[in-house]
Amino acid sequence: MSLRQLLCASAVLLSAAMPAAAQAPSSHWQTQVAAPNGGRAMAQAMTGRNEVPATRSPRDAGPTIGLAELADRANAAHPQVRQAEAGKDAARYSLRDAYLGFAPRANIVFDKGKERLNVIRSDNFLYQLGVNNFRNQGYTLEVVQPIFDPRLFAQLHGAYATLRRARDELTAARQRTLFDLMQSYLTTLAAYDGYQVARAEEETLARQMAEVQTRHRLGLASDGDADEVEARLRAAEAQRMAAAASLNENFASLERRAGIRVGPLAPLAARIPMALPNPASADAWVREARAHNVDLRALESATTEARAQAETQAAALLPRLDLRLTQDRSDNGGTIYGGGSTINDRTLLFRLTVPLFNPDGAGYPVFAARARYQASTYRLEDQRLEVEEKVRTAFEEVVANTRRDQALVRALGAQTRIVAGKRARYAAGTLPIKDVLDSERDLYQAQRNLLAARYNYLLNLMMLKRLAGDFAEADLLYIDSALDRHATPVRRLVGEGRDD
Repeated sequence: MSLRQLLCASAVLLSAAMPAAAQAPSSHWQTQVAAPNGGRAMAQAMTGRNEVPATRSPRDAGPTIGLAELADRANAAHPQVRQAEAGKDAARYSLRDAYLGFAPRANIVFDKGKERLNVIRSDNFLYQLGVNNFRNQGYTLEVVQPIFDPRLFAQLHGAYATLRRARDELTAARQRTLFDLMQSYLTTLAAYDGYQVARAEEETLARQMAEVQTRHRLGLASDGDADEVEARLRAAEAQRMAAAASLNENFASLERRAGIRVGPLAPLAARIPMALPNPASADAWVREARAHNVDLRALESATTEARAQAETQAAALLPRLDLRLTQDRSDNGGTIYGGGSTINDRTLLFRLTVPLFNPDGAGYPVFAARARYQASTYRLEDQRLEVEEKVRTAFEEVVANTRRDQALVRALGAQTRIVAGKRARYAAGTLPIKDVLDSERDLYQAQRNLLAARYNYLLNLMMLKRLAGDFAEADLLYIDSALDRHATPVRRLVGEGRDD
C-alpha cells in the first residue's frame, strides 16, 4: 500500500470521525499522556463532567483477536503469498531447465507405412512394370550435444535473475501482507475512535440543546441561541452516522486482508511509545532502503532478467557448434526395382551453424530486447527516487509526530481549562452560547489532533521500517504487545450505531 494511502488513512483521524476514547500502547512503554486511564479521562475532559458519554457497555467485554492471530492466518493462506510462492517454484523449474540446455538432446522418430507402387511404363529394364504393394518401417535416432552455444549461457544468467526476483517478490508479498494487515487493524481502531468522538460530541450537543431550551422557556436564551445549538447538533448527528459507516467499512477491509470473519478487536493500551527513529538520520534510512528494500531488489533482478533476454537474442546471431550422432534403420518391403531392403546407417558429424541473414525468420528481436532493458533501467531508477521520497516523508512524519505529542497534550489541557471557564461564564449569563460551542468544538479538535498524531506515528514508523526492508513479524508482535486484551473490545456497529 502506498504512503499516500497511509496518510489518507490517518486523515480519517483529523475528520469528524476521530476518538474521544482512543487508547494507546502498553504500560512498559514510555509515553506522555494527559490522563492515567486513557480514553475515559479524555472523554471526561471533552465533556467537562464526571460522566463519560458514548462508552461501551460491560456486555462488550470478552475475548478479542489481536494482530498475532490474524497474521498467522493471513500469512498461511493469503492469495498474494501463495501466488508469490508459486512464482518462486516456477523460477526454480526454469533454472533447472536452463541447466538442461547444456545436456545432450536425444530424439527418436519411428516410421511405419504402406506403399502402393504402380509402374506403368519405363525405359529402364530394371524397373518392374505393374502394381506392387509393400510395407516400410524404420526409425531415426538423433543425439545432439551442444559444444558452443552462447544462447545457453545467456539463458542461464536470466534464469538466476528470475529466481532472485521471485524470492524477492515472495519476501515483498509477505511484508506487504503483514503491513497491510497491521495498517488495516490500526485504521479500524482509529475509525472506532472516530465514531466514539462523534457520538460523544452529539450527546454533548444534545445536552446543550436540552439546556438551552430550558433557558429559552425561562427567557434566558434567544431563538438564535436555540437555532445555533440545533444546527450543530444535526451536523454532529450526520457526522456520527458517517463515522459508523466508516468503522464498518474498515472492518470489511480488515477481513479482506485477514481472509476470515473478524470478531472483537483488542484496542490499544493506555500508553504508546513516541521515540525518535533509530538511526536518527533520514540519509541513513535512505541508504538502508536502497540496499534492502525488497521491491527495489525485485526490480533490480527484473532489470538483470531483461538484460539476459537481450543477451540471449544477441547470442542467436553468433555461430554455434554441435556434435550430432544419427542412427537410421530402414526396413523396406519393396522398391521400384522390385526387391526389399534393410539398411542401418550411422552418422557422426560436427555441425557449425553461422547465421547470415534473418536466421530464424523472425527478424532481429535483439533490438526490441535491448530497448526493453533500457526501459527497465529507467523504471528502476524512478522506483529508487520514489522509495527515497517515501522514506524521507515517513521519517519526517515520525519525527514531527514525536515532537508534536507534548505540545498537543499541553494544548488539550489548556483547551479543557478554556471550556470549563467559558461554561462557568455562560452559566453566570456573561457569555453567549456560541462562544461555549466554539470552545467545545476546539476541544474536540485538540483531542482529534492528539490521537491522530499518535496513530500517524505508529503507521509511519512501520512504513519506514518496511521501506528500509526491515519490516517483519517481530514488528507486528511489537504492535500486538501494545494491545490491551483486558480493555473493552472494539466491535463493528449494526443498526443505529449499536455494537455488533
